[in-house]
Amino acid sequence: MASAHHRHPVNQYRHDHRNAGQRLADSVTAVFGSWRFIIIQTGIVTVWIAVNIIAVLYRWDPYPFILLNLLFSTQAAYAAPLILLSQNRQADTDRVKAEHDYQVNQLALQYLIAWHRDTHGVNCDCVRRAQPIVEGMLTTLAKEL
Repeated sequence: MASAHHRHPVNQYRHDHRNAGQRLADSVTAVFGSWRFIIIQTGIVTVWIAVNIIAVLYRWDPYPFILLNLLFSTQAAYAAPLILLSQNRQADTDRVKAEHDYQVNQLALQYLIAWHRDTHGVNCDCVRRAQPIVEGMLTTLAKEL
């Protein structure tokens, strides 16, 4: 079940190797986190309340709408764990992606150093002289994060 929508290898791999529970959690959170869901649910709640306030004969859930509250509680009881599962998967994916990006950056740095030495010669000490400046910048960046 390959998908061409994920360009990053980590995202592609983790998307393609999800189990049924992970796919369900991702699908549910995609629905719950959409404007379409919010608009439809708002419409249903508005109609529910209006019918129960206006209707004289068929008021199945009169004010204070206890059945509506029960439905919301049930929805929240199932939605919260599924949302947490999906968030945990996303956090795990982000950690793996960050590690992958770090390795790619290290490889790019090695290529740049090799290219620099090829261009300037083996005896050039530009990289060695720049090392304290770069380390200082990395330390500053780490403190800001």
